[in-house]
Amino acid sequence: MLIDIRKIKVTDRIRQEFIGIEELAQDIAENGLINPIVVTSDYQLIAGERRLRAHQHMGREKVEVNVMEVRDRAHHLQLEISENEHRRDFTFSERIAYGKKIEELEKIKAKERMASPDKESLPEGDKGQVRDIVAEQAGFGSGRNYDKAKFIAENATPEIIQSLDAGLISTHKAFTETKERMEAAEQAVVEANARTEAAEKEKENLRKQYKDSIPSDQLEDAVNAAIERQQEENEVFMAQKDKEAQAALKARDAKWKKDIEAESQKVRDLDEGYKRVKEELEALKLQQPDDFDEQQSQTQMKKLRYEADINTIQLSIHVKQFLQKAAVSTLNLGSVTSASSSEKKRFNESLDMLQNFIDQMRPAVNGRKVVQ
Repeated sequence: MLIDIRKIKVTDRIRQEFIGIEELAQDIAENGLINPIVVTSDYQLIAGERRLRAHQHMGREKVEVNVMEVRDRAHHLQLEISENEHRRDFTFSERIAYGKKIEELEKIKAKERMASPDKESLPEGDKGQVRDIVAEQAGFGSGRNYDKAKFIAENATPEIIQSLDAGLISTHKAFTETKERMEAAEQAVVEANARTEAAEKEKENLRKQYKDSIPSDQLEDAVNAAIERQQEENEVFMAQKDKEAQAALKARDAKWKKDIEAESQKVRDLDEGYKRVKEELEALKLQQPDDFDEQQSQTQMKKLRYEADINTIQLSIHVKQFLQKAAVSTLNLGSVTSASSSEKKRFNESLDMLQNFIDQMRPAVNGRKVVQ
């Protein structure tokens, strides 16, 4: 049956990614439409959206269709699900759409089973939880994973959904990041409400304080002026503290710069000594004196000591350079305090790594020397 292509109505569909439409259009142009598009009697699309898009791409006004009678919503859902049953190369968003359609169908079936007069005789398998049935058919593995996927679809940012569709991140990572973002947003609301409440309490305390000493018509202005003064004093105090911290950091940086320069020179001197020791070893091998083994052993120990000292000084320089970059200022402390819970968690993991580094180094610094 040939109909006007504009009559076909496309509603909410599972498939959202349409790759290779041009190639399909070319194939149809060369070989014809092998399988007609399937529609309902009122021209709702059941199957063949890619074929429909290929015809639209070619600018065709009519398309061959097969009309299928659909009994009800459940039957329509079943037809679309059946069409996609063996096509599991879905993106995350498409699998979610697929799962929702299966879920809707299973709920309809469940209502029909409950309304059935012989519902007690239904097979036990038909009473399985809907989410587990949906998860298996839509390719999510388990009902728990399907719940996580729905949580992501409903709450994740567009960037996370796009990364999932592109296969750049896992469902677990998307779930974790979305949950952390929501928790951080909730925490931010709690903190904002707490600050608002504290500000209101402060205002109320000032109202009580000024109540008997300031006329009522001037009370609110006096309270607001006092709040502004407090904020200005706090800002001045924080600026002064930050200025003092910056001055202390500048003085420390100057000292550390001097220390780093001195240690760098020491490394250069050690390098020279290390080269001389290597030359001594080469000379000993050529000369082969009577006490060769003893002299070689002593020279080898000197070589090892130079290597150890060079490595240790370089490590010390790296630590000081890192501390210069990560200087703790009032601004940095304030930034960490105000950061989201997810960023605080990541920063805390970095601090744990740093603490682990210190825990490993302390015994080596305080322990006995390996090279005498």
